[in-house]
Amino acid sequence: MIRRAEPKDAPRISALLRQVLEVHAEARPDLFRSGTQKYGEADVLRLLSDPDCVLFTETDESDRAVGYAICFIQTVEDDGIAVGRRELYVDDLCVDRAVRKTGVGSRLFRHVRQYAKDEGFDWITLNVWNGNDTALAFYRKMGLNVRKTTLEERVD
Repeated sequence: MIRRAEPKDAPRISALLRQVLEVHAEARPDLFRSGTQKYGEADVLRLLSDPDCVLFTETDESDRAVGYAICFIQTVEDDGIAVGRRELYVDDLCVDRAVRKTGVGSRLFRHVRQYAKDEGFDWITLNVWNGNDTALAFYRKMGLNVRKTTLEERVD
């Protein structure tokens, strides 16, 4: 079942955030430190009360979170150059490694898409780190397209 996350979900979402960080640390050890995470349990609790954040979770039959999507509401003002728009930025989407490839991620993303449609957003946006080929393939399968490309060069 997919629902809005609740405070009781914070410890489990925090644990899943550690899994996400390990994926990033493996793909980009030059940028991410293994054994850390983007948001701790207290941060997740804060996000739950942030009016610009929407956090969904898919739960198993015992109401335990097996995946989540953290989304932020972003507004771009029409300034004569940029077209004004409302975007739902998917900051993080994770599926517990024990249930990956079972449809949880697809259901979560479709839920995010329906929410964006129902709430009148113009775009869904997200970032995928180079080297996270699984995520890139997933989002392409879900129908997303590249908006921009960020290039880098390490200076030694």
